[in-house]
This record gives sequence, C-alpha cells and structure tokens, in this order.
Amino acid sequence: MATSVASSAVTANTETTEGEVGAQALPTSYRFGAEDNGHVYRSETTIGEFPNGFRNTQIVLQGDRNVLFEGGAVYQVDNSDQYLLIWESIGSNGRYYSSWTANGITGQWQPQAANENTPFAGLANTTFPGGRWTKDISHGELIRAGNDQKMNIDTGNLQMLYQGRDPSSDGMDYSQLPYRLALLTLTGGASC
Repeated sequence: MATSVASSAVTANTETTEGEVGAQALPTSYRFGAEDNGHVYRSETTIGEFPNGFRNTQIVLQGDRNVLFEGGAVYQVDNSDQYLLIWESIGSNGRYYSSWTANGITGQWQPQAANENTPFAGLANTTFPGGRWTKDISHGELIRAGNDQKMNIDTGNLQMLYQGRDPSSDGMDYSQLPYRLALLTLTGGASC
C-alpha cells in the first residue's frame, strides 16, 4: 500500500552548514512532513540547494496517527530561537490542532497543547460569536509576521486562518463538502 506525504512546511534559520558559496556559509532549510502514520519527519538542505538536496531525514515526533495526522507547519516565534510546531488532529468531536515547542529548530519538541481537551485550536477553546457553525478546525495556517521563509509569527497578534464545514454535511462525497474559511484570533489567553 502506497503512502503519500500528508503535509509539509519549509522553514529556514540562520544556522550554517559546511556547504559554502564563495566564502559565505549557507543557511539551512528544513522541511517537516508526515505520512499519516503518527510520525513527523524533518529533513534539511542548504538554501543554495533548495528545493533539492534534502537529506538527513529524522523522525522528530511520533505518536497516535490521529494526533499527528496532517496539515502541519513549523513557525519561528517572535524572531527568537523558539519554534512552534502545529499539527492537525482527528478528535472524537471533529478536527483540531495540537502544538509542540522547541528551543531551536533542531531541538527536542515538547508538548504544549497536544490533546483534544486542551488543544492549540479546537472546539474546547474556540468561541463562535455568531453561533457554532463547524466542529472542525482544519487545514489551518497561522498568519505570519512577514513573508519570508522563516515563517515568523507575532504572538502579540496570533491569528489562524482555517477551514470548517457545517456538521450536517457528514457523509457527503469529500469533493462536495461545503468548506468555508474563517479566522481565529487569540484573545485573553496565553501565547506560545
């Protein structure tokens, strides 16, 4: 049975590698991905070799495939050496996002909000001013502080674009599901 990469995100930092162009060392670019098997992988290449040359693939997180499902991304937090990994999860009440943090992009990932009862973003911590219209926080992307490959986020203005759908559409053909976009905004809570 063939597997496919469910999701990936590319981030870069200022760590240098031994690869050089002229006399300058090149920053390293990292790719994170999963195969719907409960593993999150990280591989790396130099910026000069990007988008080719990814190597040194490692499993950086492993667990229940429903917690580490798809729709993942890694962000640099407030231009610091702290990184936030978010991953879409399948819960008993719909899709939600779990999160982990690491000191350094190659650091050990520690759970931050990694279950359905205390998610990074999910029904347990989301309010809908006009009434709940979805049970899914799915295929999300944090709004970044810039538009470069570092994927930096501003925790003072944390927002997430996501898709949801009317729960009454359960059972419809996947290609016909009535997804719509919405924006989550962190209010009155802790940041990353």
